[in-house]
Amino acid sequence: MNKEEMKAHVLLAKNGDTSSFCKLYELYYKDMYRFAYYMLGNTQDAEDVISETVLDAFTGIKKLKHPSKFKAWIFQILTTKCKRQMAVYATNRDHIKQDIEEASLAREDHPYATILDVQQAFSTLNDTEKSIISLMVFAGYNSRETAKIMNSTEGTVRSAKSRAFQKMAQYIKEDFA
Repeated sequence: MNKEEMKAHVLLAKNGDTSSFCKLYELYYKDMYRFAYYMLGNTQDAEDVISETVLDAFTGIKKLKHPSKFKAWIFQILTTKCKRQMAVYATNRDHIKQDIEEASLAREDHPYATILDVQQAFSTLNDTEKSIISLMVFAGYNSRETAKIMNSTEGTVRSAKSRAFQKMAQYIKEDFA
């Protein structure tokens, strides 16, 4: 779908056309799921925050001022939902520790990083770093777009991304040492 078609669907959705909203949802679902899954590390929680996001977006789309910014708008909603869920995790650290321990037990012993290793490395990042990596890697935003969503500067976002990747690489390197 090109930008003009997307904008037309947003305008129709703003006027109550549910099929247009569904097309927008289909267009961004995979990116939203990847973002939520890597932010939260849990399939069910990712699906739950996406459901909440879509409901909020559907009920609030009439307030969207710039139809061309639909993707950034819905990802801002999703980011907020993920951060709230991460706050729940922070109050229940046992949940996260148990998931990491189970992942460690399930890990095959070989010299290559697995998806579990990457997920564990990702879980060591702070909330800001997770958001930046998720927006840039999983949702496909560039540093300018990410900075705008995060209310930051491009330089800060690029530096945080670099530090986050370094942290993850160091974690994986230590895991294989």
